[in-house]
Amino acid sequence: MPLINELNMDTKDWIMTISVIVGPILAVQAQKFLENFSEKRERRVRLFKTLMPTRAERLNRDHVQALNMIDIEFYGRMIPLIRTRYQTQKEQAVTHCWKNYNNHLGQRNTYESGEAWLKKCDELFTDLLYAMAQSLNYDYDKVQLQRDCYRPEAHGTIENIQLNLLTGLESIVKGDRSLPMAVTSFPGVNNPDSESSLETPGSESKQPSNIAKPD
Repeated sequence: MPLINELNMDTKDWIMTISVIVGPILAVQAQKFLENFSEKRERRVRLFKTLMPTRAERLNRDHVQALNMIDIEFYGRMIPLIRTRYQTQKEQAVTHCWKNYNNHLGQRNTYESGEAWLKKCDELFTDLLYAMAQSLNYDYDKVQLQRDCYRPEAHGTIENIQLNLLTGLESIVKGDRSLPMAVTSFPGVNNPDSESSLETPGSESKQPSNIAKPD
C-alpha cells in the first residue's frame, strides 16, 4: 500500500505500534472480566452462606429469599452474538436441583403423611446444597450437609406453635371453624361477694347491742 510504503516501518515497528494501542484496551477488558468473575463468585458464596446456617429453619425469611435468588445467581451467561444462554455443568446442576426441590415444595397434598413429604424435602434440599458446594469448590459431602447442623429443640417448638396459631386464626377468619367460648359466670349472679354487699329488700338494720339505754 502506498501509505504504508511512505511510512517506511518495519514489521517489528508495526507490532510495537499495535501493541501500544491494543494493549491498554485488552488490559481494561481483562480487568473487567476478573472483577465480574470475582463479584459473581462473592454473591454465590453469600447465597450459600445464607442457606447453610438456616438449613434447619426453612421458614426463615432470609432462607426463603436466598432460595429465590438461585435462578439469578446461577443463570449462567448470554452469548451476545447468538443470544443463547450458556451454563456450565456445575451451574446446570444447581438450577436443576433447585427446580426439583421447588417443585416438591408444592406437592404436600400428594403425600399421605407429612413425615414422608418432609423426608423427601430434606433429601432434595441436601442435593441442592451439595450442588452449590461443588460449584463453589467447597469440600462437603451429603451426609455432612444433612446432619452437621445444630438446632435447639425450643426453636422447633416455637415454630410449630406459631404455625398452629396462624392456621387456627385463618380457619376462624374463613369461617371454617368457630371460636370456642365457655361462660363461667355472669356479673351479679351467684357471686358471693356481690350478694354480701347488697341488702335484701325489706330487711332492717340491726342496732348494736352495746348502746346504753337512757335513764
